[in-house]
Parts: sequence; structure tokens; C-alpha cells
Amino acid sequence: MRLKRLAAPKSYIIPRKGKKFVPSPRPGPHPKDESVPLLIIIRDYLKYASTALEAEKIIKMKKVLIDGREVAEPRFPVGLMDVISLPETNEHYRMIPIYKRGLSLVAIDEEEASFKLGMIVRKTMEDGGAIQFTLHDGRNLLFKNPSIDVKTIPVGDTFKISLPKQELMAHLGLKEGNYGLVIAGSRSGIHGKIIKIDKTPKYPAKPLIQLESDIGTVSTILKYVMVVGENEPWLKLS
Repeated sequence: MRLKRLAAPKSYIIPRKGKKFVPSPRPGPHPKDESVPLLIIIRDYLKYASTALEAEKIIKMKKVLIDGREVAEPRFPVGLMDVISLPETNEHYRMIPIYKRGLSLVAIDEEEASFKLGMIVRKTMEDGGAIQFTLHDGRNLLFKNPSIDVKTIPVGDTFKISLPKQELMAHLGLKEGNYGLVIAGSRSGIHGKIIKIDKTPKYPAKPLIQLESDIGTVSTILKYVMVVGENEPWLKLS
């Protein structure tokens, strides 16, 4: 499946002039307009191929890992917080929004490539009192015998999980004092310490959050911010 280059989502950092069509991501863990096909990552971001055919061959040879697992689908959607690894060159990258640039690859070391952060977007009760959390990348974490602490974790918080085993390593609360990253909207990519959260605005206003960033105090919609650390970010953001 293809789409016209000029109609490609802003998440694609590609030249606007070139061949008429570009690959479209297949259905997967990230929405179409919030992800980039792996083929474009290899060809246009990392420059390991000059044509789509060359990039497709590299991917189908299983030379690329996403979150520690082999991916052979050229149109696999790569999105927020995904870790791209190239074992043959010992390179690792994380997909992060950069202010005024959109989704970009940030080079990281092997230690940081061993985990990712996932924002909780859904929490459901399952049979037998189990609790299931769904993260922004579609993965589910099931707690069969949840503790009181787990039961109180709300939507909007963040889990740190190991790769590729997907084991829970830590929990970050969406609260004042922690470190936040704007992941959507016109301020996407701005990050800083959370200084104020207003969860009860008067209708029709939406819950808001304020960050103290390098460019000053920034206010945005609460659901646009992902917690990525405590006093400092737990991962590289640029």
C-alpha cells in the first residue's frame, strides 16, 4: 500500500520532492499518522539504502530489531518510544518527538536500548480480580493478583518495561515534580519539570498541565504529556 508523498503525515521526515508515492505503514501498534514505516527509517532516516528495494532487502534479511525483536515487515509502523537496533553495527536509536521537527531518531547506548517507557492509556478489570493496563504502543500488562499499589495506578501514568522480555521495571506517576515530555500537539517535543496540573477545569475547557522547559513555562492539554522521569528524564531526549 502506498500514499502520495505530498499527502504523507508530518511524522515522516522525508524530502517533499521525489517520487510520487511513499510506503504507508501497515496496521500495528501505532496509529498511521503517529508512526513511520520501517522502510523509510532505513532509507531516509538512517541512509542505509538509496532505494526502497534496497531497504526492503535489509529488513527482510532480519537485520533490524524493534524493541529487541526481529522485524521483517518493511511497512511495520515505528512510533513513540520504539527502540530500533542494528546488531551488525551495534547501533541503537529511540523514536522521540523533537520540537518543531516531529518524530525523530535519537541515538542511544546499549544500556538504554534495554528498556522503553509506555504511557498507560487504558485500565480494565478482568476475571478473578485481575487488572490489565494497555500502553500507548498497544501492549498489555496483566496483573493477576494486583497489590493495593497497583490497583491505585491511574491512566496517564508511565511504566518502564524491559526489552525484549517486557517485564515491569518501574512506575512513574503523572504528578507535579516529575519530568514530562509533550508527545502531541503544536508543542510536541518540549520537555521539562511538571509544575502544575489542573484536572478539574470548567467545561468546555480540558484538563491542563504546565511544564518548566528550556524555553520557559509551557501549558498544554494534560493527555498530551507523558511522564519520562522524576527530577531528570530517564532517557535521552535529544
